[in-house]
Amino acid sequence: MNTAQQCEHKSLPANCSSRFERNRHRALELFAHKGFGQVSMRELARHLDLTPGSIYSHCSGKEELLMEFIEEHYLAMLALFSRRHLRGCPMEALRRIINGLEAYHAKHPLHFQLAIRDSRSLHTEQRQYIEQLREQLRQQLESRLRAAGFNDSSQAGTPTLELFEHLPLWLANYPLNEQQRSAALVNVLTAALIPNPENRV
Repeated sequence: MNTAQQCEHKSLPANCSSRFERNRHRALELFAHKGFGQVSMRELARHLDLTPGSIYSHCSGKEELLMEFIEEHYLAMLALFSRRHLRGCPMEALRRIINGLEAYHAKHPLHFQLAIRDSRSLHTEQRQYIEQLREQLRQQLESRLRAAGFNDSSQAGTPTLELFEHLPLWLANYPLNEQQRSAALVNVLTAALIPNPENRV
């Protein structure tokens, strides 16, 4: 299921369509700063420079727009595990992935905030789809940790996916440079895991 494909766009004048796309980021900012549940359709329309009725020409409602933002977030997170990030020794690959996570957060902090805080506002089917993406992300992360020489974190009761998702937001509150944040991400993510001497590279 791809929510971007679910939204059926009707034939609209080019200027109306471009206005929606041009101002779409304003919806992300509004949801992130105010909270999705506190945003009315009228307020959303005002931020998008549209009438409330015209929003439905683009999407079925604000829930679908929220879903698109959260889907974008997890697809971007999964892209961190692309082949180009996995080259080299496993530990270096893990560091490269975490550096990519830090860089992604630096450019898109509101996506992190929205995905973590407002996913519960999605409909049941939408939440199930997001959980499927999160499960793929968890499997990729577990695989990279095992390859880097750490035992299966699920057996140790360590919520590595939750750490992976939340750490960039937590560390953003500290006066660290990019290199320091990336090092902190690696250290915190692996601190509670048990090294496996047989696999450690």
